[in-house]
Amino acid sequence: MNQNKESAQVTFMAQVKKAVPQSMSLVDELADLLNVSNDSAYRRMRGETALTIEEISLICKKFKVSFDSFIQNTDNASVNFRYNPMSATDDGFGKYFLAMRDDLRIVNRFEYKKILFAAEDIPVFHHFAFPELTAFKMFYWQKSIVGSSEFEDKKFDPAIIDDELTAIGREILEEYSKIPSIEIWSDDTVNSTFKQIEFYWESGVFNSKESALLICDQVGKIIERIKSQASESAKIGPNGERMGKENSYLLYQSDVMIGNNCVLVHMDENQTTYLSYHTFNTLLTSHNNFCEETEIWLKNLIKKSNLISGVAEKYRYKYFKSIEDKLARIIEKITND
Repeated sequence: MNQNKESAQVTFMAQVKKAVPQSMSLVDELADLLNVSNDSAYRRMRGETALTIEEISLICKKFKVSFDSFIQNTDNASVNFRYNPMSATDDGFGKYFLAMRDDLRIVNRFEYKKILFAAEDIPVFHHFAFPELTAFKMFYWQKSIVGSSEFEDKKFDPAIIDDELTAIGREILEEYSKIPSIEIWSDDTVNSTFKQIEFYWESGVFNSKESALLICDQVGKIIERIKSQASESAKIGPNGERMGKENSYLLYQSDVMIGNNCVLVHMDENQTTYLSYHTFNTLLTSHNNFCEETEIWLKNLIKKSNLISGVAEKYRYKYFKSIEDKLARIIEKITND
């Protein structure tokens, strides 16, 4: 192997090593994945044995690293993204949430982990604390976002959503609850969920007034959970238990319009950026320069925002009072119709 090829492969394997938690043996994982001995795995890691295209493909899929790191793409204007779409089929819809759960499980394997979330909408994880609200959001996504034919003429009934999907949602919340996080909300962050409820009520999609009011009640409980997390500056688990140390959850209120959901995940020395588009689909990349630029943008957004966690009781009360008032108006409208 000539020096250039060796350098490219060593660089690629260094990128793979960054994507693996320190508690995990890369050589053991590599030997098992490629069905080779540990010695052969070591030779590939050192660049002494050339990786085949098939082996590179397996490694990229297993460890979720980009192939462009192997070919040493030095053009910082070109960024390689992975694409995680939400499909209209039952199988594709389930795979979307399984991928989300599995990504969070990978993050939790790392010793140092953190999520920075600029939230145009209420972060999806929070909705999974209550089964009926989980069912409502999944019903809305399948009926109104991906246009599943199965839901085209259906009214909302929690029983219409597979219990397995609800269980996956709870697992997603459990994994998210373990990861220290900073969330940046604006005055518009709650609006999409509120508008979904109003639209379905006005369109007759709820099967009863009681069903619509139940969803409103559970959204209110979600807001109360988030307010409690902000007050304690700590995550709350699926069963209401405190999950993290102080400052494991920080909430900021931004006066600047966020524009789209943007998530930056730290895992030891590794970073991944998730961007939403087409409402719910996701693009993700571990491109170093892109992630660094994303972190700069997020930190600038934080500087222009008000911290409403911890001792910032006055700002927190004012912010959540405005949210509670919006929800109260929706409840009043549904009750009086």
